Amino acid sequence: MNFNIKNISLISGSLRKDSFNTKVLRNIEKEIIVQGFTTTFVDLNDFPIPFYNEDIELQAIPYNVLKLKNILQSSSGLIVSSPEYNGEISAVLKNMFDWLSRKSINGIPKKNFLDLKTIVVGVSIGKNGAKRSLERLQVLLGNLGVNKDILSYSLAKASNDIFDNRGNLLIDEEIIIIKDLIANYLSSADFLNDKLENLNKKVIQN
Repeated sequence: MNFNIKNISLISGSLRKDSFNTKVLRNIEKEIIVQGFTTTFVDLNDFPIPFYNEDIELQAIPYNVLKLKNILQSSSGLIVSSPEYNGEISAVLKNMFDWLSRKSINGIPKKNFLDLKTIVVGVSIGKNGAKRSLERLQVLLGNLGVNKDILSYSLAKASNDIFDNRGNLLIDEEIIIIKDLIANYLSSADFLNDKLENLNKKVIQN
């Protein structure tokens, strides 16, 4: 298996240019880099894909879907943020997962997600902190086969005032929470080994 055990993929489920979810995810990325890991940041504006349609799939897998699959397969960690729309995750994020969850011919089931150490992130302008969409996202990713111990981060009452002009978070309490979250996430004793071990098991079983 060709994956980088020290690379973490971060995916923002928001398409908005000044998205609070994307800004928080960028702050998380900076902390991961400080801890000595590499990152791949996925802005879905850069990976346009059609709505999932089996007719399209039968003709050819869209190129950007293949690129996203390669990104996940080259990572041992996944961090996903999503805005909350009517209590759900964003449509563009759900569509991406619909494509990436498709099994290739003779492929390993859920290969793209198998045992990825995962954090889900939700940011909203309301007092709920996108907690309903976070719950949805946890269930979805669990069904896709990520490591069962999914961590989460929620930020409520977001506004432009809590970031500087470079997008850095200004709330000291939240900065500490993020530092502790990432330290816990990256220091997991089996972080570097789970994905390879479980993929090998699947290969043997198949």
